[in-house]
Amino acid sequence: MDEQHVNPEELQAKCDEYLEGWKRAQADYQNLKKETEREKGEFAKYANERLLSDLLPALDQFALAMQYIPALDADDASWKKWLVGVRAVQSLWEQAAKNAGLERIPSDGMFDPAMHEAVGEESIEEHESGSIVRVMQDGWILNGKILRPSKVIIAS
Repeated sequence: MDEQHVNPEELQAKCDEYLEGWKRAQADYQNLKKETEREKGEFAKYANERLLSDLLPALDQFALAMQYIPALDADDASWKKWLVGVRAVQSLWEQAAKNAGLERIPSDGMFDPAMHEAVGEESIEEHESGSIVRVMQDGWILNGKILRPSKVIIAS
């Protein structure tokens, strides 16, 4: 039988080499974790930049509309013109929401517990039981996920 002799110095050198490699890998991993956390922080800091940029025209138009509120004793024509401007601002807000993936939950028709929260009931002959009579607060969906259900009054 031919016995192989293991040189303790060679064995120790190999162990030291592997240990150093492992330490380098650990350091690289820690550096990667730190870099990833830094990048996540940067992403979070600027994640809403596009959304906020889309909102700026609506904010600007709203400020402009507020500068031209008619006097309380103004004629109907002045108020109607001002209302047209306010509705234009509303349209800008709705477009910005749509661009961000936000949409209003439809609340015409039957109550759906997955999308609506019943906050009251009314007995109304013209409405079928379980149908939505009135919306108390709009609900919203963001990219297919319900952010907030619509708060509705349903027919009893």
